[in-house]
Amino acid sequence: MARLRALLLSLAVATAACANEAASLDVGQEDEFKASDFAEGDVLPYAGDWLDAPRALAGIGQFDRLKGTIHDDAKCSTMVAVAAAIIGGRERFTTFLDAVARLRAGRNDDLAILDDVRQASADRRLTPRHIHTLTEVVVRAYGVANGAFDGQISRMVRASGYAAVPVGGRLPSVLIAHLQPHDVVPLATIADDEAHITLLWMDGRGTVRLYDSDDIKGHVLARGSTAYRVRVEDPRSGWDLAQIYR
Repeated sequence: MARLRALLLSLAVATAACANEAASLDVGQEDEFKASDFAEGDVLPYAGDWLDAPRALAGIGQFDRLKGTIHDDAKCSTMVAVAAAIIGGRERFTTFLDAVARLRAGRNDDLAILDDVRQASADRRLTPRHIHTLTEVVVRAYGVANGAFDGQISRMVRASGYAAVPVGGRLPSVLIAHLQPHDVVPLATIADDEAHITLLWMDGRGTVRLYDSDDIKGHVLARGSTAYRVRVEDPRSGWDLAQIYR
């Protein structure tokens, strides 16, 4: 009997350990991410020859202190588009720059900004300053200075080379169920009683994350965290186009 009790106790401890490990993995080691923004001149974190997407995005919000950026309040949609391009990798980021450049043909100031971002990307020296100046060009390219409609957001995301995949539902649970590694999907949420756009994605290890450019305590929220649940489980959250991007 004593041996049986010891065996049951050992099994219970092992089960609890597995559960704790699973919970930790689901949260995605959230405490490894920044809780504040990078300085504008900081070189963003890299993993090999490209940005370490979750760690880079964790310190890049839509609000900055640059004199040349004037659309911070309206830039959540462009931050989503740029984040999708970063998550997609160097090739998709370059494809996005090319698409924006075509829309700004003849606008030498904007083309110079795009060239600067392109060079920094090639040199593996991208900074928040590059991202923030890029988003201002994107605002002008897509005409979203006063906010963006879903169709405009979809167009900006697809400019990186993503293809829209219909999933038959707008709710976060449906969208997430269809995500595969490296897929992205915008998610409309409510922040301070105002509509706000964020970005869901699944990383290469199968962990679902949420990028929120307006959050003040870190912008990359791991699935299972309180901040993630507040947004994703809100019954008003969803993506009305009912499609993910692959």
